[in-house]
Amino acid sequence: MIWLIILCVVSVAINILLIWYIKKMLSKLLFVSDNIGALLEEVDTFVFHLETIHEMETYYGDPTLGELIKHSKELTERIKNYSEIYTLTNEGLDDELEEMEKFYESKEEAE
Repeated sequence: MIWLIILCVVSVAINILLIWYIKKMLSKLLFVSDNIGALLEEVDTFVFHLETIHEMETYYGDPTLGELIKHSKELTERIKNYSEIYTLTNEGLDDELEEMEKFYESKEEAE
């Protein structure tokens, strides 16, 4: 009988520790999710600004800006690979990303 009580107390203690650990890990995951989504937004804004500058008369066709735009788009695609993480908290972000992708595709077709 004593062994059952001891086993029950140990089981409850382990369960409490596991619940605390899971809660701590989930809060970290949500923090990362928010930050990855914000990072993706910043990179997309950066790409948009680069393309705007690239289309100005002064810089039109500049190969350095063209390569910078290409590199920033690749970076955006790499960040999108983590979409399962950042969509945990940013459900509305997907619509904005689709609009920006359509914008980029129309720009590439125009070239």
